Amino acid sequence: MTKVLYIAGWGRSGSTILDNVLGQADGFFSAGELMFLWKRGLIEGRLCGCGTPVCECRVWSRVLERAYPGGVDPHELLRLESQSARTRHLPLHLAHLEPGTDDYRRGLGSLYRAIKAETGCRVIVDSSKSPSYGRVLAGVDGLDVRVVHLVRDPRAVAYSWVRKKTQRDDPRRVRSMRSHGPAMSSLYWSLLNESTRALWKSNGGRHLLVRYEDFVAQPQEIVDEIARFAGETPSPLPWTAAGELALERTHTVSGNPSRFDHGTVALRADVEWQQSMRPRDRRVVDVITRPFRGRYGYQ
Repeated sequence: MTKVLYIAGWGRSGSTILDNVLGQADGFFSAGELMFLWKRGLIEGRLCGCGTPVCECRVWSRVLERAYPGGVDPHELLRLESQSARTRHLPLHLAHLEPGTDDYRRGLGSLYRAIKAETGCRVIVDSSKSPSYGRVLAGVDGLDVRVVHLVRDPRAVAYSWVRKKTQRDDPRRVRSMRSHGPAMSSLYWSLLNESTRALWKSNGGRHLLVRYEDFVAQPQEIVDEIARFAGETPSPLPWTAAGELALERTHTVSGNPSRFDHGTVALRADVEWQQSMRPRDRRVVDVITRPFRGRYGYQ
C-alpha cells in the first residue's frame, strides 16, 4: 500500500508550511497540492518547490516517466478531474454516490505509486485540501489515505484572503493570487471544514484534527502526533540552536508562495489580523461561522 497523508480544509490555513515541515521528517515526501499538477505544473509551466519548472524537475520528470510510460496528457486528466473532484461534487460525495470514472482513479494510482517508487518515501504528503479530491483519492486502489484536517481561526483566514499575494511560481511573474472577501471566505471555511468532518470524522480513525495555532505553538509535538497517525515513528525536526527550523528545499508542485522558503525559518503565529482587521469584516465572519467554529475550538 502507498500511504498518503492528505491535508484537507480551506486555503490560507497554513497547509503549505505544514506540508514543508512534514517533508523534513524521515520517510515523508512533501508533494504540495498534487491536485494542481496537471493545470499549474504541466500546462501552465509553473515552478516546482526546488525552483525549476515542474516539467523540467529531475524528480517529477522521473515520476511522470514511470507513472505514464507512453506519455501523459494533462488536458485529459484535467478533464477527468472536472467530472468528480471539484467543490460542486461535494453533495454527491456526501451522499456516497462517488462520481467520476475508473480511468481517473487509475491515472491517480499510477502517479502516487510512482512518487513512492522514485523518491523512496514511505508517506506522500498531499496538501490539495479539497474534500472532493481527497474523497476520490480514498477510492483509488492501493492507496492508504489518512486525512489531516487542518483548521485555523476563521477571522485570521478571512484577513489573509483579503491581502494580495504575488505568484512567485508564475513564469510571467505578474499575477496575484486569487483573493476573497470576508463573506466568501467564511462561507468556504464553513462548507469545506464541515464537509471534511462529515466525510472522514467517523471513518475508522483516518481523520486527525489539527489546529494551525497549535502547530505553530508546538510544531515538534504536532508533527510527532501526525507521524504516529500515519503509522510512522516520530523523528526530530531539523532544529537550529536558536530554536528555528533549517528547512531543505522541497519538490512541491503547487501551493502558497512560502513553499519556496528554505534555510532557517521561524514558525510564528500570524496575528496581524487582531490589530488590523476591520470591525465590519470581523462581524461578517462572526455571523457566518458562528454555527460551526465552536466545534473546532474557536469561541
